[in-house]
Amino acid sequence: MKRILSWAAIVLAAAGGGLAAFGWLASRDEPAPTDETEFAVARPEVAPEENAFTYFLAATNLLVETTNAQWVADFLVGQAPDGPELRALAASNAACFAQIKRGTDCAVCQFPLPPSFFDAEFPYLTHWLKIGRLLAVRSRQARLDGRWAEAAVDAWTAARMGGLVADHAESMLHYLVGVAIAGEGFEQILALANDPAIPAADLRVLAAGLDQLGPYEAGLVRALKVEARVAAELVDGFVSGRIDWIDLIAFGNRNGERDWRQRLLAAVLRSPYFFRPQATLRAVREKYRQAIRDAALPYAQADLTEEPKFGQSLLQLLRPNSIGEFFRRMVVVPARMTLETKCRAESLLAGAKLVAACHRFERERGRFPETLTELVPEYLGD
Repeated sequence: MKRILSWAAIVLAAAGGGLAAFGWLASRDEPAPTDETEFAVARPEVAPEENAFTYFLAATNLLVETTNAQWVADFLVGQAPDGPELRALAASNAACFAQIKRGTDCAVCQFPLPPSFFDAEFPYLTHWLKIGRLLAVRSRQARLDGRWAEAAVDAWTAARMGGLVADHAESMLHYLVGVAIAGEGFEQILALANDPAIPAADLRVLAAGLDQLGPYEAGLVRALKVEARVAAELVDGFVSGRIDWIDLIAFGNRNGERDWRQRLLAAVLRSPYFFRPQATLRAVREKYRQAIRDAALPYAQADLTEEPKFGQSLLQLLRPNSIGEFFRRMVVVPARMTLETKCRAESLLAGAKLVAACHRFERERGRFPETLTELVPEYLGD
């Protein structure tokens, strides 16, 4: 009996030692990175009067909104008629549009940086989306009236505004909003280029304006770098306790109070076994590196393999750095969505250039080109 107990004690001690060794090894984090410049973004000094943001923000304060956004959307796709109310809405925003046009003369749209990610608020982006849409409304109205030059200016202004916002994005939200605004302009540019009544001279001006727009790769890369820095700030917040794990996984009470079980759970989740900050940050950064590499590739060549969903099973949660893996999947911007957004914008721009080139060719030569090579280089760049 004593021998059996002795062997049992040895087995238990060995098992306990093995578990302790496993826990120690599984809790070891990686060294912190020494080079933090990889995801740095340039922020050149720019005077307020040379900063498009100055004028875009001023336009926000002058915006006259509509209470019927669906009416505007339906008009833009030809499902609602023009009318005095819509004309009055466009006219009442003349001062707003003038500020936007002034902003598009600038080379940079420098956004003010918040003290930290936790204090970041961008209320102006919603208003800018509305302004872009109203510019598209006024462009379509001018085209329907045969005021071609005015229609082209408004369409180009929306596209240029969106490009400035996207190119100098300080978050992925900035980039997505910028590309959406540019898309409003491209839709009207395409309609103008396709209109057989537009004079050849106005078509040439429109084509020249298109050469000043795009591409959208640099803005996407910038936004991805900013998001990688935000992820690092979030990791620091979790380590310091500024961000509560209980809130993250929605186990907390709405009033913010914690009972002893929840406090114990928060402490366990912050333990080195479940959350290794540097290993998590390395995995996050590698995902952003891949997204940045893919930003320069055609959509068909990018690595857009979707990851399997994070399991909710107990076995999945008990794995080393399980909370870190959950965090990584939560904060990394979906690569497919961002690349699709960039490719859609660049496709719209390329389509607008091609349509304008084909119609210019037809106006001057009496026929459409049989091959695209006929357009190069006089009507379409190499």
